[in-house]
Amino acid sequence: MQFTTTARLEPAIALLSIVALTLLNLREASRRPDAKTRRAATILAPDYVEVLSIWRYGKTRSDLTVHEFFFALARLGGHQNRKRDGHPGWLVLWRGWTKLQSMLDGYSAAKRKKCGKT
Repeated sequence: MQFTTTARLEPAIALLSIVALTLLNLREASRRPDAKTRRAATILAPDYVEVLSIWRYGKTRSDLTVHEFFFALARLGGHQNRKRDGHPGWLVLWRGWTKLQSMLDGYSAAKRKKCGKT
């Protein structure tokens, strides 16, 4: 993003702050003891869970846990998830989130077009 005025930069900062807070909450939730049992839809919009589950597992899974969502998002961002790999970093999560957002935009557009035909 390249902005030349403060008036154009401020809305972008506000939007990116929300995304950063979402990723921070997701990271913290993934480290909690209940991460493998807590559903991801409790902290994220169901559409995000649906789209990421389709990408990762090839089918819609509304029961995706926080742990599964976190590592699927990291994998989308390039994390290998090998035993010796540590917890995914911010850059990997950010890359995964931007790809997921693009996938969600396409998914939403396809749903609207499909609904318009019927």
